[in-house]
Amino acid sequence: MKLLAIADVVSPIVYSENFPKNLAPFDLVLSAGDMPAYVLEFLATKLQTPPVYVLGNHFGYLRDPAGTESDRLPGGCINAHGRIVEVNGVLIAGLEGSARYRPGPHQYSERQMAWLAEKLTPRLLWNRHRYGRAVDILLTHAPPKGPHEGDDYPHRGIPAFNRFHRRWRPKLHIHGHVHLSGANAPREYLTESGVRVINAYNFTLIELER
Repeated sequence: MKLLAIADVVSPIVYSENFPKNLAPFDLVLSAGDMPAYVLEFLATKLQTPPVYVLGNHFGYLRDPAGTESDRLPGGCINAHGRIVEVNGVLIAGLEGSARYRPGPHQYSERQMAWLAEKLTPRLLWNRHRYGRAVDILLTHAPPKGPHEGDDYPHRGIPAFNRFHRRWRPKLHIHGHVHLSGANAPREYLTESGVRVINAYNFTLIELER
């Protein structure tokens, strides 16, 4: 299965009249946060399968070019925050926002994020019983602790995500929040738990083994 993952900036390749024909074929769109509602709604009109998303820490600051965008969730899309959704046979766990660095919504302390992740346990156990696996993809805005976290306080990694890796072993962890700069910026790495961690900044196509 081929995935299109997006985050943080509006790519003119994705937000294009030629989309999706201007990209290699893919089966599902995942948005890892800080993507305006009008872009996700545009994608939803172009695709048979609704995009799956979590919000970033800048929700409420994202406006359309005319400045008329209100603080609203995108229509025609699936908000995965705080739950596990099944789309095209893929099990996706979603957690929005970033580590708390100032007053405001969609920011969480380490304890709060750990609690949000822990609340997924009953469904993860049920999935493991029913499907033989708990989850395929962890979709977040913030990165886990490790190579993809930023050097500054707002972009630090979330320890709860590392614990999630070790306990539930998703195939992929797709996140945003940390902007990639330079041709050699690492987009992906493999954890000791065997989880592929991928930064979706801008956009990237990902192969998910079924």
